Amino acid sequence: MNSSLHSALPRLGALTLALLLAACNNDTGSTTLPGGDDDHDHDHEETAGRLVFTQAAGSNSRVYVYDLEQQATIADFALTYPATALHTSPGGRYAVIMQRDNDQVQILDGGIWLHEDHVDTGTPGLSALTLLGVKPTHYRGNDGLGTVFFDGDAATGSQFQLFSDSSLENDDVIASHTLEQAHHGIAEPRGEWVLSSNVSDGASAADGIALYHLHGDHFHAEGTLATACPGLHGGASNTTHSVFGCEDGALVAELHGNHFHDHKVTAPERLATILGSPDLTDFAALSYPGYNLYRIAPDATEAEQVTWRENTAADAKPLAYGLDPHGEHLVLLDDAGTLHVIDTAEWHHHGQITVLDQPPADGAPAPALAFSGDGHEVFVSDPRAQAIHRVELESLTVTTEVADLGFAPLGLAWTGAAGDHDDHGEGEEEEGEHDHEH
Repeated sequence: MNSSLHSALPRLGALTLALLLAACNNDTGSTTLPGGDDDHDHDHEETAGRLVFTQAAGSNSRVYVYDLEQQATIADFALTYPATALHTSPGGRYAVIMQRDNDQVQILDGGIWLHEDHVDTGTPGLSALTLLGVKPTHYRGNDGLGTVFFDGDAATGSQFQLFSDSSLENDDVIASHTLEQAHHGIAEPRGEWVLSSNVSDGASAADGIALYHLHGDHFHAEGTLATACPGLHGGASNTTHSVFGCEDGALVAELHGNHFHDHKVTAPERLATILGSPDLTDFAALSYPGYNLYRIAPDATEAEQVTWRENTAADAKPLAYGLDPHGEHLVLLDDAGTLHVIDTAEWHHHGQITVLDQPPADGAPAPALAFSGDGHEVFVSDPRAQAIHRVELESLTVTTEVADLGFAPLGLAWTGAAGDHDDHGEGEEEEGEHDHEH
């Protein structure tokens, strides 16, 4: 799903809160990465896949696996704690189950994966691996690699953990790193590098990017980018650039050999969510508190505003948003239940359709999005109707895929075989990042 899928808030009532709160193998040479799990072109191997969603019910919380070909729930498992968000692993096989309130992340094997030149299908199951750390909040995926950033606390500092589908198959991560100061942050994987949020001396929140180079099972710190990014929040990558949201625009970084070039793209308001795709040259950004949409060309000096509120309220707020796996459609679900589709070829409003009859009740889970592997459809969870809908993005038609769940679904992730499924952006984003004020 190479997509950035973002559930903007874990509950509708939070819409008025701040958007911010998401041994050396070779010390002198490059490290061979376990990421990039399969180099073959498997477009012909795309599968209908499986949807993963959860029920939040305290000690009785569960995770469910729905097979899109069988049109049936084929498995469900007890969770240790209620989920706070779901993400698709960078290769598409696994669901990453964030449990921020209980300091851990569980991993679910969706049971469909690419094996050499064919697709294998198996039985879903919870992994023996659990990622542990204080306040896991921001997930990012890029180029076959994924990270979870743990905001931490005064006693632990913050940390990030790097993994791939291959490492998850072996019940392990590739490497992890602890940062001295706890903060609400992000770790953007980029090949042998991780670009992590950094808190400068005297600051109380992230205001720049530190560089970490992978060496076997650990990282070496390689300094910071020169360009400051006050109020840093959110980030994404394409094949050439990584971009991060700042109070005064966006920080753009480009890898050149063994070093990065960086500069600022200015904006008239704070950019707090960034969305990107390997198949898209430009990036999208959402501002806070205006929730305006901007197009960021990496070589530009100023961000360009794009209209997304067409035929809707001028103060409409997005509940969830994301880019499809190929970066062709940017979708935003507003707080009236209308799904807006932006065509990124020309950055114009392609159309809109009502998906939710009613927005979620105050205190209920927020809607979540999950794109199909081919990017032609997006699935939308409907907590109030206790259902999941399917929207065809070109024709803008909506049907109900899963009805009468008997509970309000929390989170939504697509798992299956359709190449890499990196999370292209962020905003959720992290798991309910908007509730986590610095």
